[in-house]
Amino acid sequence: MANDSKSKLLLSAFEEFAKNGFSGASTRDIAAKANINISSILYYFGGKKGIYTAALKKIVDIVNTFTAELTSRYQEVIRTKDADEARKFLKEMLSLFLTLVCSKEISDDVKKVFLTEYSSPSDEFNILYDELIRPVHDRMATLLNLASGGRIRLRDCYFYIIPLFSQLFVFASREEFICRLMDWKGYTKQAEKRLLNYINSQVDFILDYLKK
Repeated sequence: MANDSKSKLLLSAFEEFAKNGFSGASTRDIAAKANINISSILYYFGGKKGIYTAALKKIVDIVNTFTAELTSRYQEVIRTKDADEARKFLKEMLSLFLTLVCSKEISDDVKKVFLTEYSSPSDEFNILYDELIRPVHDRMATLLNLASGGRIRLRDCYFYIIPLFSQLFVFASREEFICRLMDWKGYTKQAEKRLLNYINSQVDFILDYLKK
């Protein structure tokens, strides 16, 4: 029963934080939407900041669950030291994250809370940075370095990865605008494939250009 109440409050919190942000969110509204006494927020989470922290940690857990297989395979690819495999696997990672941020695999409320925190960091941003964003950047930069045969210094790889990674969230937060601009009838599998081809072409451009 306790876990059920906590889950309901957290689900309600995502809805409230997605709608009003941290500063505009109301613990009273969170409790009311969950149909649970407001004192439960203090009991389970220690207050508004605590339930927001729990929401960010839940995002980390959700993404890590979806990417667990890739994380395991990443170690195998790194051990092979194969440039072609690294290029291929980097594209797979980008493909999975594109699916996560643009499809319905993750709820719109969860995605909006992440996007808001990513674009306008709060004091709790380090939860996402340390446990999710930085590890993903580290892996992608390492893959790009390996895929380039060492031609791109590892530290420089971060500069290439940052815009690639950030584009995923541009697509997610500007979905309607992009679909209208490209004359797409909403976000379909075909649209996702086109977006992925666009991102993959940038990976190829970076690596092939530096071969010259």
